[in-house]
Amino acid sequence: MKKILFFFLIFIIFFEITSVIFTKFELFLFNETPKYSFKKTSVNDWLVKDEKGNPSHKKNYKTTHISRCFEVEYIFNNVGARDHNDYFINDSEKSIMLIGDSFAEGFGIDTEKIFAKIIEKKINKKVLNFGVSGTNTKQQNSNYINFGSKLNFDELIYFFLPHNDYSKEIKKIKNSQNDKKDVSFLIFNLNTLKYKLFFYKFKFLDVLARFTYSYNFIRSAAHLLDLNSKNNFENLSYFYQNEENITYTFNFLENLINYKNVKSYIVIIPTIYDIVNFQKNKINYKNLYWYKEINQIAKRNNSILIDLMDFIDFNEKHLYFHSCDGHWSEYGNKFVSDIFLEKYNSN
Repeated sequence: MKKILFFFLIFIIFFEITSVIFTKFELFLFNETPKYSFKKTSVNDWLVKDEKGNPSHKKNYKTTHISRCFEVEYIFNNVGARDHNDYFINDSEKSIMLIGDSFAEGFGIDTEKIFAKIIEKKINKKVLNFGVSGTNTKQQNSNYINFGSKLNFDELIYFFLPHNDYSKEIKKIKNSQNDKKDVSFLIFNLNTLKYKLFFYKFKFLDVLARFTYSYNFIRSAAHLLDLNSKNNFENLSYFYQNEENITYTFNFLENLINYKNVKSYIVIIPTIYDIVNFQKNKINYKNLYWYKEINQIAKRNNSILIDLMDFIDFNEKHLYFHSCDGHWSEYGNKFVSDIFLEKYNSN
């Protein structure tokens, strides 16, 4: 038994030393230096909710967001937008309104490298960044109408993330509130084991990522073998098929787009799981109900529809996202900005 443990220890040390060398010469797909720390900050401490429960940002607020793969400062202005410049209703200069969730907000990205700031610098026109993490189309529509629409802009960019932007209509039912709580509690308990296993797996991999170079090998191998693609996303996001929820959500989307008579862009944003599933299963999502509907909305409102899936380089898909979560990376923000600018300058 001692011999087995001894050889196992030697193997681990050799494996780690080899991973250090491979990382230093950037021979893996992922070549990150371990943090050797559990340091992190509470996620979304910059968020508040209004009286209707819609998330927004704290006004005139500064915070630092620390994760395993990034450490960035967030600055929110006088209206709670992620920008170091304040926004005023009586501003005489025409701007661009940007609406969306975490991608528009610039989750985990330095302010000067988020989509809004890249566009602002390239075209020399202020971008009003109303991206808020964790919001859906219904909530974004509400925030926009209540305040955003009053600002001075003549163009609008809407980021639609099929993964979590769909809403479900809350219908009045005869059951008591307690009955509804019981149903949710039952569903939660049925999935307890599944979520516990996922949680422990995540924590274990998080420790490896923070303290070892070997994790670069594990991630690179998993990526090449598509081991992280088996997440049952076949009926979610780009492949979502609940027509009732899609119709309900798109009513808010169309209201947002045509509320003010300005030139508009609808940008559809895939997740890494969408990209992997599309590449692997070859499902033509453009024949699905949601895509046909959003395409019709764009046509009815003379909006320019940009589907980022059309531009994805599948060999570089791992670069578009943070290595420690599913949000778009600095590289991904630059990638999307370049695509948008090409469309913007050609129209």
